[in-house]
Amino acid sequence: MAIKNNIDRFRVGARNDNKKGFTLAEVLITLGIIGIVAAMTIPSLLTNIQDRQFKSMYKKYFSTLSQAMLRNYEDTGETFSYADWREMPFFICNVQKYMKVQSSGIDCSKVYNRAEAFWGTDSWPRTENSDKLWHSGAQWYDKKGKPMYLNGGYLPLTFVLLDGTMFNFNCYNSILLDVNGKNGPNVVGRDIYFLRFKRDSAAPVASIQVNEEYQTNACTQGGSNSTIKLTKDNYVEDCLKGTGWGARFYICSNPNKLNLY
Repeated sequence: MAIKNNIDRFRVGARNDNKKGFTLAEVLITLGIIGIVAAMTIPSLLTNIQDRQFKSMYKKYFSTLSQAMLRNYEDTGETFSYADWREMPFFICNVQKYMKVQSSGIDCSKVYNRAEAFWGTDSWPRTENSDKLWHSGAQWYDKKGKPMYLNGGYLPLTFVLLDGTMFNFNCYNSILLDVNGKNGPNVVGRDIYFLRFKRDSAAPVASIQVNEEYQTNACTQGGSNSTIKLTKDNYVEDCLKGTGWGARFYICSNPNKLNLY
């Protein structure tokens, strides 16, 4: 009888211990839920981390370009002027002297040896890969996934730094900057940004004038490539929820710090 009672007590204890654990089905369901939550949140988390890195790189290269242009201004007195767009190869070659450039769409040796002025984009002395330095058409996108293109006439005004960062001097006082080079995601407002110039300025600016309407990627308009016009009223909204062309500096992370002048 004593042996039977001991066995019964053992069984009851075993049953009590089992109540403290989980069944295999419960464990599998829990792991499945954790996996679903992770699949939903981790990509967004990684994207946010990557975007913060891109913004930090943007600030760095904005400063790099600004310093190069200011040094060029100190040495030559030369400022950026839309009126002299046909002479842009001279300006770009001068600025490149103060940056660590690995390749350029313009052959600067031929620029400096040229006696007469350039009459248009077709007369610019291009390098062999001048049309391949910036992204090919439909190989870069706005933040809504719309394919972007670049006016072929301005492709030679691209140069690449040693670390792969790409600059393209475009029309209407703007510069395109890809902080990640040919690596992805190649999306405007994430790793691709644009800078603008005031007329006859010695360095780029990262803000928009109160009464200004600014057409982004203006020399490649029409059809599927039409891009937004930025104003002080839609600048922040486009940065946060729109095409990404409104993204500059810290504005997406802190729209209250929008710098208007």
